[in-house]
Amino acid sequence: MKLLSSRILLLLVCLQMVVNNSFGQDTEARVAAFNEAIGASYNVESKGKILIISGFREGEQVKEDKVNIYDLDLETLKFSKTDNSVSIKCQSDLEGCVTQVLTRERKKKNYRNRIVFGVPEGVSGQEILNKLRLVLNEMMKK
Repeated sequence: MKLLSSRILLLLVCLQMVVNNSFGQDTEARVAAFNEAIGASYNVESKGKILIISGFREGEQVKEDKVNIYDLDLETLKFSKTDNSVSIKCQSDLEGCVTQVLTRERKKKNYRNRIVFGVPEGVSGQEILNKLRLVLNEMMKK
């Protein structure tokens, strides 16, 4: 009887590891697809529930934004044709949720109220919006 319960426990542990690993790979694949679509101006990483967005200008990093994905309001995710950008705001009850470090000036701002991605020329803003939504939804599954 103990041998059977040990095998079942081992099977459950292995199954849990497989499930956790597959979710991690999905997130990495979604982030990689988003980074490919957004081009050289940004690089996105996920560290658990934290989204890290590095901004680049002429190949040099100029800023880094960090935000807990649960502090973002997915209902506000939108593409602006006027600004040619994709943005998402913080939850309405938060004054700001994005920590931004300007790497050139080493200045830190704690209360940004949204994240914004400029859409590269020749790329669909709707595509960027959809890929960002997939990244955020995948990160929430973890």
